[in-house]
Amino acid sequence: MNKTQTLPLALALAMSQAHAGRPLATDDAGTAAPQTCQLEAWYEHSGSELTTVLAPACGVAEGLELDLGVTLPAQRRELLLGSGLAFKWVPTAWASSTPLGELTIGLKGGVDFEQVADSGWRQAGSAGLLLVSLQINEQWALHLNPGWGQWRPAGQPQFQASLLNVAATWAPGDQGLLFAEWQGNSRRADLGSPTVSAGGRWWLQKDKLGLDLTVGRETVSGAPTQVTLGFGWYGLRY
Repeated sequence: MNKTQTLPLALALAMSQAHAGRPLATDDAGTAAPQTCQLEAWYEHSGSELTTVLAPACGVAEGLELDLGVTLPAQRRELLLGSGLAFKWVPTAWASSTPLGELTIGLKGGVDFEQVADSGWRQAGSAGLLLVSLQINEQWALHLNPGWGQWRPAGQPQFQASLLNVAATWAPGDQGLLFAEWQGNSRRADLGSPTVSAGGRWWLQKDKLGLDLTVGRETVSGAPTQVTLGFGWYGLRY
C-alpha cells in the first residue's frame, strides 16, 4: 500500500477527522455535550482520488467524547474500507483564564483499522494528541495539536512519527467562520509533506446544520490540490 492510500486513513481518522468541528482537521479542546451526538460527513478530492468520510461523535459524559469514523475510497483497489475509534477527554479543571484569552486543554487517543483486499481487516495504526485551544475573543481562536503516532502499512515495516497541527479561526459573524491551518509530521517520506489548508463554514442553522468547503495542498512541488465539501449536523439527543 502506498502512502497516498495510507494517509487518508491514518491522519483523517487517528487525528480526529476534524472533530474540532468541520471544516478543520486540527482538533479543538471541546467535546459534545453529554447525551448528544453530531454527524459530520464530507467528500475529499485529491488528484484522481475521491474519498467519502462519515464521522459521528457522541458526548458520553461531561468532558468525554467518543468519536467514530468510516472512510470509503471511490476507487476500491487495495484499500476497501477504513474505520477509526477515538476518545477525547477535556477536564474542566484544565481550563483557565489567561491575559490572552480562555485556555482549554485536553487529550485524545485513537486507533485505526482498514480492510485490505484479499486480507480482511487489520489494525492500521494509532495516535495520541494534546489538544490546546485559546479563545482570544468572540471572533478569534487558536488551536494546537502536538502528538505522536505509529502506523503499520500493509506489506511494509511499522514506523512512528511525531505530529503537529496548528490552526486559526475567525468568525466575523453568527453565520459562519473562516480558517487557516498547517499540518506537519516527522516522517514526510511516509506521511507526506506539510499541508497548508484554508476554508470556511456556513451555518444553515446556527450550531445545528452547517456546510463547509476547504482547499489544501502539500508544500511540495507538483502536489495535487485537496478539496473537501462537507456538512455537519449537531445537537442530536439520545
